[in-house]
Amino acid sequence: MRADQAEGLRILREREAAAARMVAFVSGKGGVGKTHVAVNTALAAAGLGARVLLVDGDLGLANVDVLLGLPAAAGSRELLLGHEPLEAVIHPGPRGVHILPAASARADLAALPREEIGRLAALLAGAAAGFDLVLLDLGSGIGPVVLDLAAACGRAVVVATPEPTSLADAYAVVKLLGGCGRAGGPELELLVNAAGSELEALETHDHLDRLARRFLGRGLSYRGHVPRDARVPRAVAMQQAVVEAAPTAPAARAIVRLAADLLHAVKEAGRFPEEKPGENTVRTGAASGFASSPAAVRTPRRGRPWTRSWRAC
Repeated sequence: MRADQAEGLRILREREAAAARMVAFVSGKGGVGKTHVAVNTALAAAGLGARVLLVDGDLGLANVDVLLGLPAAAGSRELLLGHEPLEAVIHPGPRGVHILPAASARADLAALPREEIGRLAALLAGAAAGFDLVLLDLGSGIGPVVLDLAAACGRAVVVATPEPTSLADAYAVVKLLGGCGRAGGPELELLVNAAGSELEALETHDHLDRLARRFLGRGLSYRGHVPRDARVPRAVAMQQAVVEAAPTAPAARAIVRLAADLLHAVKEAGRFPEEKPGENTVRTGAASGFASSPAAVRTPRRGRPWTRSWRAC
């Protein structure tokens, strides 16, 4: 009996450790810049020395590869159909980020059965052991794929703009996520994108937080804000991340802070995979358990505002 209890406790701890490293980016309304924030956060975290897996969780309307100018590749569709194992559908991306792409114009993937969503969540939780961060760029809205995958994560970052329509939809997401998953669902945080000022972002958070506390009985943490920045749409048009196209831009600097904060939060929870003392590079290939090309291996470069090691924080 004691052996069974110990094994059950070990499995529970492993699941909690995996969930702590998994962060979902969600939004009620489309067009708020969620994918831009998720992609740039992944690259910024990798620039700080982290091992990052970026999952395109918009299963039927993939955008991560488009935003980064990457060619179409096997991804979640082939994985779920059993055509490829997980390690074969995780591909090297910019800055050493590992990417699990999705498919485009696939209505069947956008309406997956709950058991298939659960299987994908379990596969991602298993993969989390080889990474410091697993970032899921989920689709907009409140469908089962969004809610179930977000519930598998330790935290969900709700991306919204100060616009009333975006805030109304963000509240709907908070309401539904607050009641699903483990012990009330993932930790919910608000990130205000395209804010005109820090004051506007704080007022936006205060408004949603008060609504959540009054009607849902739980608060909404403030993850920060990304300022409105003309260099963001320029980078998107060039199919580049703004942290690479314009690393000194206000939006890029804000996203670097976001990445560092997320890494610090996971580090404080003591959930990182085993690492050697002094290790500060993105691990790929055999070191992380996933195949990659030599070009994907990267040691953070000095001199840019987003290359300071977060492990020393």
